[in-house]
Amino acid sequence: MTAKEVILNAIAMKPVERVPFALFLGGSWALGTQNLSFEAALKRPVKEIAAIIVKAYRASGSDIVWAAPGSGNLIVRALGGKLKFRQAGPPDVVEPVIKNPEMLGSIDIEQFKKDAMLRRTMEITKYILKETAPYFATGGSMWGPLTLAGLLYGTEPLMRDMRRNKQAVHAILDWTARLYLAYVETYINDGMDIIAMGEPSASGDIISRQHFSEFVLPALKNIYRALSGRGVKTCLHICGNVENRLDLMYETGVDVISVDYKVSLKKARDVFSGRLAFAGNVDPVAVLQDGTADEIKQSCCRCIEDAGTSGFILMPGCDISPSTPLENIKTMMDAARSYPCTMRTQNTTEYELL
Repeated sequence: MTAKEVILNAIAMKPVERVPFALFLGGSWALGTQNLSFEAALKRPVKEIAAIIVKAYRASGSDIVWAAPGSGNLIVRALGGKLKFRQAGPPDVVEPVIKNPEMLGSIDIEQFKKDAMLRRTMEITKYILKETAPYFATGGSMWGPLTLAGLLYGTEPLMRDMRRNKQAVHAILDWTARLYLAYVETYINDGMDIIAMGEPSASGDIISRQHFSEFVLPALKNIYRALSGRGVKTCLHICGNVENRLDLMYETGVDVISVDYKVSLKKARDVFSGRLAFAGNVDPVAVLQDGTADEIKQSCCRCIEDAGTSGFILMPGCDISPSTPLENIKTMMDAARSYPCTMRTQNTTEYELL
């Protein structure tokens, strides 16, 4: 099986020859292998940056190559917000776009397509797809509707309006859901295999289960209903502890759910096993960045044992730091490749992969 076949089979809950392994995003890390900031990378030739990203992912052993790093915050800039670029990592939003919900009617959702930086990331993505598509699964990402709403409107006013002006919140989330779909349409047209959604603002560390059910769940259902049947697999990642809403995440209609290291994979297995593929959840900092080789191996084996091997993809619990050593990532990959598990061959005969 190619890396692409392993990932897509796992997501489809089909037999695989080995434990799938992938980074979750990691665009800033890939650029960091060449000491490039995101801003500097966008000033270099498109083919050069695409080659750097592909080389980094291939060296890591990741079965998924993620394209278009940093585009989540670039879309805020494209719609009129202000960013601050960092030496390492994606740019930060320093000024939102929407001063009040009534402004939504004056903003053209398609406006982002004219932004020079976003168009450049899309060009990089096309080169990456051309290079990797036959062998590796290719993925792109964008912030989810609640996180986009916080970046465009401000997280604090958004949270206040969840109690004081619910109608406004629903209107904003409907708008950002349509923005999400308009953006990922470019990925679909380019032939991307997987579209990931990062929705950290929907974390159990930030909003209640009730607010997730009331505001976030309807928006996610609308998104995944619209993407169903489009020939692309979908992935949802919510940072922090989401154990009290795993069942609601399942209801969204997404194809695979990625969970943070704060989530028990045993609990995730209880909710998802046999029904939905899921991924996670090695601690990206304490273990993957700072841990010893033995600590990384032990953590990976524990994740696989807790999750089981059916429909499970070994991943870091979130995006990794640009300073994560390549050798540590290779150790994680090796742990997945060498894990003993029962698989099925094409003639359905069981054997042990040792």
